[in-house]
Amino acid sequence: MNDSELMTALKESFTGVQSPTPVERIVSRGRAVRARRRAPALAAALAVAAGTAAAVTALLPSGHQPGLQLAAWTVSRQADGTVTVTIRQLHDPAGLQRRLRADGIPASVTFFGQPPRACQRFPVDPAMVNKVYQSKRAGRFPVMVIHPAALPAGAGVQINPQHQRHITAVAIGLVHTSPQCTG
Repeated sequence: MNDSELMTALKESFTGVQSPTPVERIVSRGRAVRARRRAPALAAALAVAAGTAAAVTALLPSGHQPGLQLAAWTVSRQADGTVTVTIRQLHDPAGLQRRLRADGIPASVTFFGQPPRACQRFPVDPAMVNKVYQSKRAGRFPVMVIHPAALPAGAGVQINPQHQRHITAVAIGLVHTSPQCTG
C-alpha cells in the first residue's frame, strides 16, 4: 500500500462521522485561544520596550530632556520661550547650572554667600531684574520664570539658594557673561 492508497482508506473510514459544531466556529475558537495565550507575551514585550525607553531617556544628557522632573529641581522650557525653574533641594548647583546653560541661558548657580570670584554683578535696576525674572511658589518651594529674551546684552542669570536642603528662598541677580562665570 502506497501513501495515496493509505490516505484514501483513512478518509473513507471517517465518512460517516459528523460534528454538530460548524467548522467556522471551531476555527474561530482556536484563534481566540491562541490570541489569549499571546497576550501575556505581548504585554511582557511592551513592558520591556517601555523599560528600555525609560532607561535610554535616563541616560540622555539632562540638557536634552524637556520638562525633566527631578527630586531636587525642575527646569522646563515653555512654548513662549520662558524657562521655569523650581528648586526643592540643591546638592549639586553645577548640575542645575549645566541644565540652564544647555537650555540656552548663561547661568551661574552657587549657594548664597558663595558667589564665584569670576562673576561680576551686572549694573541694573530692580525693574530690569523683574523683566528677566518672575517669582512664584509651588507649595513651599520657590519657582522662577526666566525670560531669556529680556536679558540685556552681555548679561547672564545668577541664582543663589540660601541652603542646600529644603529651599525656601533664592537670591537672584544678573552677572556679566564670561566663560569663567556663565559658560
